[in-house]
Amino acid sequence: MPIAESWHPWMLRILDIPEAIRLRGWPADLTIAIPIEIENESGDAWDRWMFQVKAGAAEITPTHVEGQVTFTRRQLAVWYAGGYRSAASARMAGVHALSEKALASLVRSTTDLEPWLPDHF
Repeated sequence: MPIAESWHPWMLRILDIPEAIRLRGWPADLTIAIPIEIENESGDAWDRWMFQVKAGAAEITPTHVEGQVTFTRRQLAVWYAGGYRSAASARMAGVHALSEKALASLVRSTTDLEPWLPDHF
């Protein structure tokens, strides 16, 4: 099963969130654990996840902890691709955050390394 699909080079949809997170590159010098909420696939509810980065590896697992940052599916794809270059740009794009520090850490986690997909367009 694919973990992501793209219709155009600038459009990304994450299909398997845990596997996409596991396979993406992450900063080796960053250690964070941030609860986030992500819109579910049908767009009618929000799933709670714990996102953790340590020693260049990351995982995301279901949790019951209230999210500090909330992403729609589209916002998740932009964040994953490193599209938010600052917490301010994420907020201007509509990303909701209870914690400015959590949002800044999430943005930092994706700005150093770009994701790689095995497909070429």
